[in-house]
Amino acid sequence: MIDFDRDTALTQKMLDVLNLRAKVAQHNIANQNTPGFKSYEVKFEELLKQRLVSGGDVAQVEPEVLRDESGAAGQNNVNMVKETATLDKVLLLQEFVTRRAGSYFSGLNRAIFGR
Repeated sequence: MIDFDRDTALTQKMLDVLNLRAKVAQHNIANQNTPGFKSYEVKFEELLKQRLVSGGDVAQVEPEVLRDESGAAGQNNVNMVKETATLDKVLLLQEFVTRRAGSYFSGLNRAIFGR
């Protein structure tokens, strides 16, 4: 059986995380020429997996924005290929998640109104 409340909460959380991930990638791109800038990344999937294994509420999982301190001190570590790939991945996942949510609510509408 499908737990609709849990699935809807997970869908909302995924859209929020994807939005955050896009903002972080855009921030990194905007600072690609800033001397000494260290890029940021969003950690979420590992935290979600831990919560699912422990049986906790997925809606309570919060993403973490972490600074990537790799590279020499005082040297910018923004990788444009990585950042643009992240934006492309976010776009594809947002499309998938919104279609999945639309399908879910369309099914509810048909069940309620018969159309």
